Amino acid sequence: MLDFQVAIIPQENYDKSEIALKIGTYFDQAGYNFKEKTVLIKPSFVFAIGDAERTLSTNTNVALIYGVAQALSIRGASKILIAEDRTIGPARYAFYMINIKKTVNGIKNVKMCYLDEKKKVKVVVNNPFIPNHIIKYPKLLIDDTVDFFISLPKLKANIFADITLSIKNNLGLISKKERLKFHDDRLHMHLADIALIRQPDLIIADAIVSGEGQGPYETTNVYTNMLVVGTNCLAVDVVCCYLMDQNPSEIEHLKILHERGIGPLNINDIDIKNKNYLDTKKKKFKMPDRNLEMSPSIKVYLGKKSCQAGCLGMIRAFLDGYSIKKGWDSLGELNLILGENIEIPKNELDKLNKKNTIVYGDCAKEYKKYGIYFKGCPPDYVKALLKMSLKSSLGKSPWFEYFSPWNYVKAWIVHILQKIFRF
Repeated sequence: MLDFQVAIIPQENYDKSEIALKIGTYFDQAGYNFKEKTVLIKPSFVFAIGDAERTLSTNTNVALIYGVAQALSIRGASKILIAEDRTIGPARYAFYMINIKKTVNGIKNVKMCYLDEKKKVKVVVNNPFIPNHIIKYPKLLIDDTVDFFISLPKLKANIFADITLSIKNNLGLISKKERLKFHDDRLHMHLADIALIRQPDLIIADAIVSGEGQGPYETTNVYTNMLVVGTNCLAVDVVCCYLMDQNPSEIEHLKILHERGIGPLNINDIDIKNKNYLDTKKKKFKMPDRNLEMSPSIKVYLGKKSCQAGCLGMIRAFLDGYSIKKGWDSLGELNLILGENIEIPKNELDKLNKKNTIVYGDCAKEYKKYGIYFKGCPPDYVKALLKMSLKSSLGKSPWFEYFSPWNYVKAWIVHILQKIFRF
């Protein structure tokens, strides 16, 4: 028998009661005992908007969260924590927008866990991939608070990390500041180092509707109709890569964790229950396009080195948001300056329209007077999106159509009050 097992649970739709029944059956067959245990569930709320159809292949579906929470509650879990850190604004904003509290209302012992309001401690990573890596990590996951950690990633392509699976889902355990610290060419090592601190005890990947193309935000739905379940993060992620017809050895964070002995990289080293069903759903996923010159009106001044997981990926993600409805030509004349060691003739610089020119990231700082400059390595994506909307020729991002000022203000008020009074 192989050392690593992954179960494929066929699931045609997001029927929360059906999911709860199937997850409960899996728990019972695997012999899990959750009685009087504290269980932390980590979904992905990367696109904090209230339109469930718009995020069908972007966020972990609330029906899966309900199903897992219900199955745990029935089996006697004393506390079920649904946990996520901030994306846009406080974590509470994402919870309000996704309406998860209402979804799980009535399930006994469920609590919302806003990780940006929980204590974090500095963890010195043992033998890290990034030298001297210290990560501020949720204390409740490294003390005796959480008995069982369940990760609920959404299976999708990702413009920064190639794929979003269980290892990538761990990035949502740490603060936005901590995420941005190595959101550059070291992102894969950053993800691997986070995985070394505490791996999930169980992964249930949401592959009922998966996402291809311009993830994590502008995904295209792929109806893969299954849950991918296992106890080893690499084993689950490798099976998900197989479903996407992607080579896991070409995904850096999977490769280096395998070399460290965390788990398998070869599909033949994994015992897959229902592999025949998996094979019927296997499809070559379209992976992210990172090209910036998508229109003749877009001129790109790209340095000899630019970070796929940083400035390059972020600009393309922003532009995808603008172009998805109206097309690339709707962006008009646009100049993009980013990366290290950029060589631009002075006479060409002098001709640039400042409002149409985006100078993105610290590497391009020397050209900041020729356009709208975005400071940072990489720049804070929330501030960058706001500045791009207000100051550039692009105007307001279509993503703001989904923004709720009321929920945003309410989230900040409650967040600040909680910090003051420690509710």
